[in-house]
Amino acid sequence: MKKMITTDNLTELWARLAEESTLYLPVQDGPMVLFQPWQEGVQVDLEAFNSAVSPKDIFLPREETYLNYRCSGQALELDAVEDDRAITAFGIHPCDLKAIEMLDRVFIEQDPPDNLYQKRRENTTVVALSCTNPDPFCFCGVFDVNPLDAPGADVMAHLVDGSLHLEARTEKGKALLEKAGDLLEDSTVDIAKREVKTADFGLNVKGLPEDLKSRFEDPVWDELYKSCLSCGVCTYVCPTCYCFDVEDYGHEAKGERFRCWDSCMFGHFTQMAGGHNPRPSRKERVRQRFMHKLQYYHEAYGEIACVGCGRCLRSCPVNLDIVQAIKALGGEKVEQR
Repeated sequence: MKKMITTDNLTELWARLAEESTLYLPVQDGPMVLFQPWQEGVQVDLEAFNSAVSPKDIFLPREETYLNYRCSGQALELDAVEDDRAITAFGIHPCDLKAIEMLDRVFIEQDPPDNLYQKRRENTTVVALSCTNPDPFCFCGVFDVNPLDAPGADVMAHLVDGSLHLEARTEKGKALLEKAGDLLEDSTVDIAKREVKTADFGLNVKGLPEDLKSRFEDPVWDELYKSCLSCGVCTYVCPTCYCFDVEDYGHEAKGERFRCWDSCMFGHFTQMAGGHNPRPSRKERVRQRFMHKLQYYHEAYGEIACVGCGRCLRSCPVNLDIVQAIKALGGEKVEQR
């Protein structure tokens, strides 16, 4: 099912979708674009290169309560939090949807799965938006991400000459287009014939995960970490980072257990109750971050935990991003003579 809608009618479409679901869109928030719930009057930016922070917090919120407790005498009552909202995630780029699928392996394809994350994924209809004008920092092609296609989307959308072209790919996608009804027309645009090139920064990651298995004590780590400020911005903007902390808040009568984003770049992240910390310095923490991206995740799931979105390149104040790490570790193309 292929349809199109003019950009003049998008506000009406979003209003209809928001009546039946929580609708997240890339919204202009000061100087940044962030995925936020839609409300009338917000400035939606479908032409932004990328949101400043990935839309992963639609499924893994920055903070959330997942358990409430109450005590009465010797009796303890526990109430698990449920999130049954219908959600529409509109305008997610192919790289970010690829990253969400990586998070699925961590939070769903485990025993037991994470109920809150799984519920949100099941209740969400994803409208992916192709990138016809990628960010200069985008290097998704290095990781075989096609900026014009997101195979896991319910609806694949393309913004072309003042119209949004929509292709339903799942039953949820067809249901969404049916809600649009009279706002849509048939579309004959074939985006597949287009070609978009992204940067590659001279990277070659073939064989790198296997190579890193024997390089935990490589001298390269003694130099690579030195510029790191331990600010953690790389992990917060990254779509494939998922470190979190779990805490209890309350008193003996009642309270809640919540989790919130954390970062392997923070000194206290691995500090134990007795005071011991297996990653006491920036060197260990920088090594952990890049080894997880390039080797540990690959060992567990078969691919590198990076989608080339370019956010760490734009955000790191000292340019210690994954491109620099890959190059330092030898992941560069060799010029043919």
